[in-house]
Amino acid sequence: MNKLFNFKILCLIGALLPTVSPYAQKLELTHEILSRVQQSNTPAEIVKWIDGNSFLVIKKDGETSYWTVKINGKNVIETQIDRSEYEKYFTPERLVVKNSKIFVDNEPVEGENNRNPQLSPDGKYIAYTRNSDLYSLRLSDKKEFRLTFDGGNEIMNGYASWVYMEEILGRHTHYRAFWWSPDSKNIAFFRTDDSKTPLFSITDSPGQHGYIETIRYPKPGDPNPEVKIGIADCEGNSKTVWADFDSADDQYFGKPCWTPSGKNLWVQWTNRKQNCYKIFDVDIKSGQKKEIYSETQDTWIDISKDDIINFLSDGRAIIFSDKSKYGHLYLLDQNGKPVSQLTQGEYSVLEIIKIDEKNKTVYFTCFKDNVACRDFYKTSFDGTKLQRLSFGDCSHRVSMSPDAKYFVTTYSSFQTPVKSDLYDVKGKLVKKLYDSRNEENEKYGWAQTELITVTSDDGKYRLPMRLTRPVNFDKNKKYPVLIDIYGGPSAISVNQGWIGNSLTLNRYAIDGLIQVSFDHRGSLHFGKRGQDEMYRNLGKVEVADYSACVKWLTENASADPERICIRGFSYGGYITCYSLLTAPDVFTHGIAGGSVTDWMLYDAPYTERYMGLPDDNSEGYKKSSTIVYAQNLKGKLLITHGLIDENVHAQNTFQLVNALENADKYFELMLYPSERHGYGGSKGLHFRNLQEKFIYEYLLNK
Repeated sequence: MNKLFNFKILCLIGALLPTVSPYAQKLELTHEILSRVQQSNTPAEIVKWIDGNSFLVIKKDGETSYWTVKINGKNVIETQIDRSEYEKYFTPERLVVKNSKIFVDNEPVEGENNRNPQLSPDGKYIAYTRNSDLYSLRLSDKKEFRLTFDGGNEIMNGYASWVYMEEILGRHTHYRAFWWSPDSKNIAFFRTDDSKTPLFSITDSPGQHGYIETIRYPKPGDPNPEVKIGIADCEGNSKTVWADFDSADDQYFGKPCWTPSGKNLWVQWTNRKQNCYKIFDVDIKSGQKKEIYSETQDTWIDISKDDIINFLSDGRAIIFSDKSKYGHLYLLDQNGKPVSQLTQGEYSVLEIIKIDEKNKTVYFTCFKDNVACRDFYKTSFDGTKLQRLSFGDCSHRVSMSPDAKYFVTTYSSFQTPVKSDLYDVKGKLVKKLYDSRNEENEKYGWAQTELITVTSDDGKYRLPMRLTRPVNFDKNKKYPVLIDIYGGPSAISVNQGWIGNSLTLNRYAIDGLIQVSFDHRGSLHFGKRGQDEMYRNLGKVEVADYSACVKWLTENASADPERICIRGFSYGGYITCYSLLTAPDVFTHGIAGGSVTDWMLYDAPYTERYMGLPDDNSEGYKKSSTIVYAQNLKGKLLITHGLIDENVHAQNTFQLVNALENADKYFELMLYPSERHGYGGSKGLHFRNLQEKFIYEYLLNK
């Protein structure tokens, strides 16, 4: 932050240059200026690598243009191309979906309700589901093969139940629960039996008679879907082979992973408590399983991460585990036995960017050198050659060449607008590529954002805070505070990256609002070590750490303790409500959307992972509920929910509303009919305007 100048100097400057603001000797930023200027240019986008020495770029400086960038020895040559030439670098997709119809090579596939089509690795077949059964199609003669025959409302083959999609396989799968073998001969799939999972009814208001939707939704302690793992021949020439698991056991399966040969399937498994994780090697001809890897933790093991298992071509695998209290990479042999630990220390691997088998090197991102900076590293398969390839107090987004000889990093910080540079894998700069800095607009006093670290009350953690002070900040004034959070286990709200272009952020800064985000000890910054402190008592450590950050703001940043507003959606809505009800003397205002209000009302896999089973932790469930603290509300709380939210049911909000009414507490409520977990279109605009009204009326007194 720029410090305030001496008053006499300000007077002198003011006399000589009336248009200059005391804010760092910049021209005053006003709403009028904000509406017509942009703080930085839009950076170029690195689209894809063409080969080991060249890549495609889109520039959007005024108008869109297309470029190739070629590395030629020590020279880097940029060449502008037209759109038609640019499009030649993209092979047309053989398989597309239009209006719910599947097209392969522009030919429609017969049948309605076909879902999640997937080309086989050799490109000769596609697989898809229809009405909860699994099918394949041979492209040479368009012959269709039905691979399962018992699908329906409760039995689903190759199509996941809602809770498996949401909490284990991931939303990006769109319910797909089948996987081609690398040799294109077989398909592994989940057969899900949802018949014992309780039904939940969701109602809406349209039309004369309204609308009712039912969903199989297990809540803590409820029966989960029963899952079997099948292996089907892609032409149905043999009976389905079932992996040797008892589907009636209380368990979860992660995404199965085919070995490179296609002859075996590695199956990820956890018990219902999710504190024991195993990998089984399944023989695809007999279904027999063999345990090859196991680990147990005192709290939980999350199998929803997409890249836990990463096979090498020889059948060895690099796996991710946080058993050391930080997320690290380990090399296993073909039989699942440990060979080496690739990374170690008090940081967690975030993402594997590339595995270079030829040079026995793994490239990955992590938070290692700065609590809020996403850095780029490489290490050898034996873990001996750890090297940082990124630089500065910035967060880096990396794109690597196919042969792992070069990488482009697109990086920024709270003070540095987005830049892109080209490096070789030794960490040597090849060429500075693109800079979004806009010198013309640097004359204005834009809102300044900085990274602050706050010591937790117990002294164990340095909590990261993103802090944006008001324009023309005066330390002798008191300013209202707006806190944006999410707050869940392993989540991140504070990540060094350019946010200066945000019109809303600058508008609020002009009007005198302190804007912050915090991360608590259970965020990804502090690995599993911090997350474990949340176990069986969600809400407690988050609010304690957030309260420490608010205390710092009131003591060091001129925050007004009477106007401390926290807002969030989903888990962030939960923390907003929990903060106002359990720390009402700290948090005076709140905006909560799509909130969990009692963990007995959310889904079983997610909730039990962090809270344990209800029968084993009844007191923890009670203390983590917002509803039992309804009588504590002192401040102003705005609650919103979508009526047909199938993720966090509106039941959550209704039960909190009921408790607040019974406690004779004033609050504000906005419901969004026909909206789910997040509000779009005109409802989304209404929600944004509703928040702005709340902020200007209650925080800014305007």
